[in-house]
Amino acid sequence: MNSAQLTIYDAAVVGAGPAGSAAAAELARRGCSVLLLEKAGLPRYKTCGGGILHRAYQMLTPSATSVVETSFRSVELHFHGENLHFIATRDEPLVRMTMRADLDHLLATEAQQLGARLLDNCAVTQIVTQPEAVELTTGRGTFRARFVIAADGAQSPIAKACGWSPLPHLAPAIEWELHLPPAEFARFNSTARFDFGFIEAGYAWVFPKGNHLSVGILTTQRSSVNLAARLEVYLHHLGIRGWEHVEKHGYVIPLEPRREPLARDRIILVGDAAGLADPIIAEGISHALWSGRLAAVAIATGRPDSTRVAQIYQELLETHILAELRAARRLARFVYHYPRLRHWAFRWQGPRLTAFAAGIIMGERSYRTALKNPRSYLKLLGWS
Repeated sequence: MNSAQLTIYDAAVVGAGPAGSAAAAELARRGCSVLLLEKAGLPRYKTCGGGILHRAYQMLTPSATSVVETSFRSVELHFHGENLHFIATRDEPLVRMTMRADLDHLLATEAQQLGARLLDNCAVTQIVTQPEAVELTTGRGTFRARFVIAADGAQSPIAKACGWSPLPHLAPAIEWELHLPPAEFARFNSTARFDFGFIEAGYAWVFPKGNHLSVGILTTQRSSVNLAARLEVYLHHLGIRGWEHVEKHGYVIPLEPRREPLARDRIILVGDAAGLADPIIAEGISHALWSGRLAAVAIATGRPDSTRVAQIYQELLETHILAELRAARRLARFVYHYPRLRHWAFRWQGPRLTAFAAGIIMGERSYRTALKNPRSYLKLLGWS
């Protein structure tokens, strides 16, 4: 069958993570024909801390409860070397823990149930943009679509093939899935915790899952750092040793969007492929879900005009995500690059700053509002 005879989908989504599945589901809801392609077989392991912040959880369907292993209404912040320790507590869980294999499989299946055609074990090997459509060559055949949504991660082969420049700021991270004896596991399974001071310009974390701990460390520094050695120091500090089993993984987190517009030539970048992770807490699921939906809205609203679709998407991103990320990057400089000032601020107004962070996690506050209204963040420090 030649390309002229191929069925043309309204959109093809490459990558069945939260961004891709959110896009596919929203397109299907809006009556668009959509193809969802995933290179691996589902369910598949995905390296990720697996913490779903409440602001992200609100965007999921009620069935998401089925993949939540643990929920925490309290989150701890520790500052190593400063003897500072704060706890944020809310009536609803601040964070819910999941294994990304389960979450991603659920979201892809929901998109399929809404009408998206889901193909896993289907890596894209070539992409060719044409005046009226995009042609995708895969291991399971050739497909055509009016638009392609690239939800294929921080290393996005689609973005690279289509000429986007590399992401400007990738934060390296490692995560160890630790299976401990029951008594040892019980010491850590009551709350999620974040620790500052074990690595420059970054943090370490402990996320309890159903039967193990996800322990990791990341840095926002651009220079090379021995993350494994720093993580071992962190584990020693916590007194974690003698685990029964460990799985070690490394990955990168994009802390700044690509320099160019994030939609062009019938290609739209979403989630990590666009570089939309939160630069302060290095969390990407919230903006992955948001950007996937926004891409779907842009296609459903602006099709078949590719210029109009790109314009709508960029405007929606600016309103809902990009302005917030710019504000977050300004605050991230304070958090990660001025540790003495950060420690002074938390020593002086730790409870207020922790409550502010909890508000961000819950989706009640925004970084942009804090910077727009100087009085709001002066109050955090007790200056107003």
